[in-house]
Amino acid sequence: MPKLTINGQEVEVEQGKTILQAAEKLGIFIPHFCYHKDLSLAGNCRMCQVEVEKSPKLVISCATVAAEGMVVYTNSEKVKKTTGGVMEFLLLNHPIDCPICDQAGECFLQDYYMTYALHNSRIDLNDKVRKRKVIDLGNQIILDTERCVLCSRCIRFCEEVSKTRELQFIQRSNRVEITTYFDKPIDNPYSGNLFEICPVGALTSKDFRFKCRVWFLQRTKSICPACSTACNIFLCHSHKMMGGYTADGLRESIVYRFFSRNNPEVNKSWLCDEGRMSYKLINSPDRLKKALRKTRGGTELSEIGQNEALGMLHEKLKSIKEKYGPESIVGIASPQRTNEDIFLFKKYFKEVIKSSNLFMGETLGEKSATRREDEILRRVDKNPNTMGALEIGIPAVIDSERILNIIKDGKVKALYLMNPKTVTEKSGEEKFREALAKVEFVVTHATHKNDGLNAFDLVLPVSVFAEKDGTFTNYAKRVQRINKAFNAPGDSISDWEIVAELMKRTGYPVKASNAEEVFTALSEEVPSFKGLTYTSIGDGGKVLGS
Repeated sequence: MPKLTINGQEVEVEQGKTILQAAEKLGIFIPHFCYHKDLSLAGNCRMCQVEVEKSPKLVISCATVAAEGMVVYTNSEKVKKTTGGVMEFLLLNHPIDCPICDQAGECFLQDYYMTYALHNSRIDLNDKVRKRKVIDLGNQIILDTERCVLCSRCIRFCEEVSKTRELQFIQRSNRVEITTYFDKPIDNPYSGNLFEICPVGALTSKDFRFKCRVWFLQRTKSICPACSTACNIFLCHSHKMMGGYTADGLRESIVYRFFSRNNPEVNKSWLCDEGRMSYKLINSPDRLKKALRKTRGGTELSEIGQNEALGMLHEKLKSIKEKYGPESIVGIASPQRTNEDIFLFKKYFKEVIKSSNLFMGETLGEKSATRREDEILRRVDKNPNTMGALEIGIPAVIDSERILNIIKDGKVKALYLMNPKTVTEKSGEEKFREALAKVEFVVTHATHKNDGLNAFDLVLPVSVFAEKDGTFTNYAKRVQRINKAFNAPGDSISDWEIVAELMKRTGYPVKASNAEEVFTALSEEVPSFKGLTYTSIGDGGKVLGS
């Protein structure tokens, strides 16, 4: 392993690592446009040049392998002068439209100008080369070729990651620009990554464009809930005071986008478009804020307080258990919920209700959780925690027909679901309603309002993943944390909080004042989770059994 010195600091790196990577290890930032840790080296932007003792000229740090005994300077006068020259060259024909550019606030060029340039342009505005602007590149992206610095990140992404090869350079000299082949739109399921990796305002998001300035956004580390890959994300949300959610004051923030969060073991730096756009469900105006109870007529639902709803649920389940026995109560857990939610739900059924009729819905089982939809990130199982439910000990249900058959035999008197979509999504609401006619009491947790909720006697509002702490276990059995970004609307609380309250009302001793306490109990009782803590899971996750 070679040792080298950068700005007077000694560092040892693995063989084959570059000067730029060695500097990163020391926390020394070297400006760059074309370099990206998950793409091949291009070395074409020339921003990362550094001075190496005994070298006749500056070298590009992104493509120069670190060698034993190297002495490197990233901030010498020679380097500063060269970096300023590169910046001036890039800005010759660049539009000066930062105030209206959607990339302002997270633009490499803007930041580097303030740090390394701060010069006046030596070219007349009338002499600037004009290029095409506001070009529609498909469902996700707007292209502005005048703002492009020709770093080739987008081209390399399409060649190396999505493998769709839609983009290319055309023209020569100061007329060079990127375009799609034959002007066809970009149509691949990972196109959203292009505007995320663009270092300037050349490729911008149609969805996010002009909605919010990035300096009004907070980033919360979380996990994408759209499939069993469970990609690492930054949940980007604003404060209510910056243009929040609704006028009723029940919410503190609105989510504007998901950005990828690098995890080499899961998703590297990428997200699929389906997962990226799934943030919209969080902001939906159809969010359920109050508990709903079936009216006396039995046709409509009316709002009730959370405490009243919990009391009703406790009394009904207690009454049915005493009258028909514990096996008359069936529970359906959801792989959309966290490990903490599922663990406490199981504990409630096994140790309080004492019913063995506990199943998992809305999944095709363990095989689907590990089956790929493509060779990059997407998977067939559209649930982030199928593997977690299986590890905790929830039997997999092959399809919703089996759930309906269990209901139809007439022995089920109470049905308790963690998610109403468990049955209705695959079997159809009418079929579900017919089966429910045989059940005395049907209750579900729900995050959103929909017509299907009219089939339930009681509906309890629960928070979505962005509104609570917890963990998911992905297809590879990697346990990863989600973090609460803001409060849930109305009376919504976590699923585990509802179950913990039910357990307390029966007199069962449960220690569950927060999600971490529930996870501690889980790790003590479930063998595969033994030894895991929120601290040991960290930001990157931990594989069960490792």
